[in-house]
Amino acid sequence: MTIDQNDPIMGIGIIAKKLGITAELLRVYEREGLIIPYKTKSGYRFYSEKDIEWIECFRKQITKEKMNIAGVRLLLALMPCWKLKSGCNIKDCQGCKAYKNSSVVCWTLTDQESDVCKEENCRECNVYRSACKAGKLKKMYVVIEDDEKN
Repeated sequence: MTIDQNDPIMGIGIIAKKLGITAELLRVYEREGLIIPYKTKSGYRFYSEKDIEWIECFRKQITKEKMNIAGVRLLLALMPCWKLKSGCNIKDCQGCKAYKNSSVVCWTLTDQESDVCKEENCRECNVYRSACKAGKLKKMYVVIEDDEKN
């Protein structure tokens, strides 16, 4: 049996212990829009190996680079989701709240008007998964900014 690194298989307590943080801090990260844990119908949170990588990535920005949660959230909000998502066109962008508001992380928006995002599970979305692959958020922003200029 093989386990996909995106499969949510570890509970919040295990993840907290593995990362050396509290379960409450993981809930803060969720409330702040940095992570999207898988939730069961009864509300239990589960995380994947990719979630751990992502949490370690932004925790490094917070602890070593002295960036606060708002700074991490702002960098995520600046990600050009319309470029990372397949199927977005100019019409989709005109109806997209994330496109219109660069201070909000797209997966934190609950009432998306864009047909491309309406029915999608944000946890499975290429934009969220791309953020999880980011090695260094500041470096990612510089690359995106340079790409926008060209």
